[in-house]
Amino acid sequence: MGNRNSAFTEEELQEYEDLTFLTRKEILLAWRRWEDLMGTGAGNDKLARYPEENFHELPELKHNPFKERITKVFSSAQDHRISFEDFLDLLSVMSDKAPLQLKAHYAFHIFDYNEDLIIDGEDLDCVVDRLTGKENLLPEEKDRLIKTLLQETDLDGGGISEEEFKHLLTKCPDFIHSFRFSV
Repeated sequence: MGNRNSAFTEEELQEYEDLTFLTRKEILLAWRRWEDLMGTGAGNDKLARYPEENFHELPELKHNPFKERITKVFSSAQDHRISFEDFLDLLSVMSDKAPLQLKAHYAFHIFDYNEDLIIDGEDLDCVVDRLTGKENLLPEEKDRLIKTLLQETDLDGGGISEEEFKHLLTKCPDFIHSFRFSV
């Protein structure tokens, strides 16, 4: 374990602990997972950016229908590439210790496909396709589902705002436990 710890200075470890919901041990475990994903030739550069294809090999993402959106939301440079620090951000948000409001913020952005800060019918169309597969619902069934989701969630008729989305998730006690990864 000695040479794996040398990837971090004491200050870096302390800073990562201060900036995330992760413990020192979890940060070190995250680094091992990162090296396994990116290859040990990745070196110690925590800011080096790697293609999303490498990142998508994570077991928690491999079959996740939202893996491309997760990558986009957590990619600090919005370039379909991920750095170790982006990976730590993801693990921190997905941690059991992250609060509901933070998890809801990121979930909202994952579902906001057109990135207009409102979840509308267009976004829900993409979400439903990802969850059910494009051919598993008849068009009228999908339209009815989207209309119902909007009617029950959109309080002001302008699409689902982040605040409305967060309010909805406070009524879903399982969300905080299902929107997580283990380090």
